[in-house]
Amino acid sequence: MAAHSPSAVKTEEDARRSRDFRLYWMAGAIDQIGSQASGIVFPLVTLAVTGSPAAAGLVGALALAGRLVTAPVAGVLADRLPRKRMMIGALLLAAAAMAVVFVAVAAGVPTLTLLAGAAFVEGIAQSGYESAGAGAIRRVLPADDKKALARLEARNHAAQIAGPVLGGALYQLGRWVPFLVDVVSYVLAAGLVAAIRTDLTPDRQERTSFLSDLRAGLRFVWHQPVLRFVTIWAAGINFVFGALIYYAILTAGRQGTPAVSIGLLLTIASVGGLVGALGAPLVFSRVRPMTVVVFASWAMVALVVVMSQARQTWNYGLLFGLVFLLSPLLGVIFQSRAIELTPDGMQGRVATVMGTVGEVLQTPAPLLAGVLVAWQSPTVVALVFAAALAVLAAYTTANLRRLAAPVDTGTGPETDQDAGAAGRGTDQDASAAGGGAGQDAGPAGRETQATEEVRG
Repeated sequence: MAAHSPSAVKTEEDARRSRDFRLYWMAGAIDQIGSQASGIVFPLVTLAVTGSPAAAGLVGALALAGRLVTAPVAGVLADRLPRKRMMIGALLLAAAAMAVVFVAVAAGVPTLTLLAGAAFVEGIAQSGYESAGAGAIRRVLPADDKKALARLEARNHAAQIAGPVLGGALYQLGRWVPFLVDVVSYVLAAGLVAAIRTDLTPDRQERTSFLSDLRAGLRFVWHQPVLRFVTIWAAGINFVFGALIYYAILTAGRQGTPAVSIGLLLTIASVGGLVGALGAPLVFSRVRPMTVVVFASWAMVALVVVMSQARQTWNYGLLFGLVFLLSPLLGVIFQSRAIELTPDGMQGRVATVMGTVGEVLQTPAPLLAGVLVAWQSPTVVALVFAAALAVLAAYTTANLRRLAAPVDTGTGPETDQDAGAAGRGTDQDASAAGGGAGQDAGPAGRETQATEEVRG
């Protein structure tokens, strides 16, 4: 029997990775659209059942609590358990939670306790799926990883646009319909994940305790300068963007802008993000990544400064669309670096640390926006957020040398014990080689979520 040539083996492997990445992409798309569709009607159903806006807010808070409380555990498990099984199990758990809601709403017997419990369980399941998915992404990424990551960003923005519209339309057919669609979406996504052929089992050479694994993930992020940078940057950008959105909503609302116009503003922002993600491969093929990083970082500052002078809804919408058009370019570059720097056996924990920090810091953003809008003029509030973006842009510029440094993928630590030592060595080497840029930045930088995927 003739042996396969190395080129033939590589071609076959590339074809398999491309196929599995398509399945991974479609599973996430179906999951997100179904979740967005049911998520927009969840508070409406709760409000109809209880008549209390506070109760509707409680259900939303419990869904977020389920994600945040479970995230550290899910991140460790994603680096210990077979990731494909974990993804499928999480999707089926979410399907079961939404099936309970569907049956109760269809039968006309939903209660606040049932809705709150289902939202909490779905949050737990989503956390498990996202952690395992983040851990597995390195195995299924095609050779052109930036193009693939841009497709993931585009998928996320498209789901944010299509999901709420679909949910609103389905809600008109019946309160129970969006939940049924969500159940079906979870089951379909589980089937697509099951069809992935690539072995997604973590590459671990030794077993340690749960707490040791958790500490190792935190240490690895902290001791890797680029990962530290991306984590800080992602947390900062999530916080500022979250506050900016509420600033625009509250300012437009105080000016008597109709709700439909405010909804259009948010849609334009999502469309801007989608266009930016779709255009990212073309941009990267023509412009050096570090040039993109500098331009996009400072251009967002300038756009928010201009926003301080905006007084009409369409002005806000246009400027938000441009800001959100630029942000995916940075997200793709930073996420690619994070995946490249992280050993396979730590992908789940590192992605979870980054994502959790970003989500926790995003939580108080609406409150800050509300306080500022109540006490200051729209111009002052926008300039405050522009200043925050300027700090992030300066931090990013100071860390360019570290971001651009080549990665030695052949000697990355594969065990938790080695990870801490390697991280410390990398930190010291980067400080020595980084010169002025590294020292001026203070604590070295870190990287974005993924999505991000991440999130998602």
